[in-house]
Amino acid sequence: MSARFISCFLLLAFVLVVLTGAYAYLIEPRTVVLERALVPIEGLPQELDGFTIGVMADLHVENTPEFTIRQAVQRLLEEKPDITVIVGDFAEEASSLASLDEILEPLGTVYGVPGNWDRWTESLNYQDLTAVEMLVNRGVSPAEGIWLAGIDTALLGYPSIDDALGGAPQGATVILLAHEPDVASWVEPYHSVALQISGHSHGGQIRLPFVGSVLLPPMGRNYPMGLQKAPDHWVYTTRGIGMSHIPARFLCPPEVTLIKLVRPES
Repeated sequence: MSARFISCFLLLAFVLVVLTGAYAYLIEPRTVVLERALVPIEGLPQELDGFTIGVMADLHVENTPEFTIRQAVQRLLEEKPDITVIVGDFAEEASSLASLDEILEPLGTVYGVPGNWDRWTESLNYQDLTAVEMLVNRGVSPAEGIWLAGIDTALLGYPSIDDALGGAPQGATVILLAHEPDVASWVEPYHSVALQISGHSHGGQIRLPFVGSVLLPPMGRNYPMGLQKAPDHWVYTTRGIGMSHIPARFLCPPEVTLIKLVRPES
């Protein structure tokens, strides 16, 4: 093997690493992908067949280009979901909340739950988000026949699924908002949860071919991304919008999601 060949190979490898790094740091984090998920729900009333839920998570507004968050909001506005939810990790500094309210305002009523970063510092009062109705261990009925239950973050808060289900009408289709996806193991058959929507994992943020996610956080390892079946309910985990720790994404672009509830026979 000649010295010229080795030099050319090393140069090519260096260029490939530089281009990959530039893509991961500069391009993919700014390219929001719309994912669609059909979720078959046993016993879903005919009038709720086709009910849509717009989903965002993990905005991490300080670490995420504002353009990316605005792009995500616009993608959801174009889809006109019946309701919109944000499942945690809005911001890491209280000073960021005002700008986030302005970005989210076009979405109208948005329901949310806190994430672990929202609880990380006592100086951040996520309850001050005027564009988001926070569901912390409580539920609401945003549409007839739907009970939207939200719980506190499992890692740093005081979550209670039982409290979130208090007041749910008999026979309602229960959708659980929980920042950490592995909360799925806490859901019991008597909770009658049809679908859980979560974030937290970022899908691993950095994924490699044939390897998958390089690093997943605690409580985000069993249901890291996409639609999966837990023993008694469906779990959808979004890759989220923003980034934490590493300001890069690779083979794991930021995501907004349109979930459509359907009757199994549809």
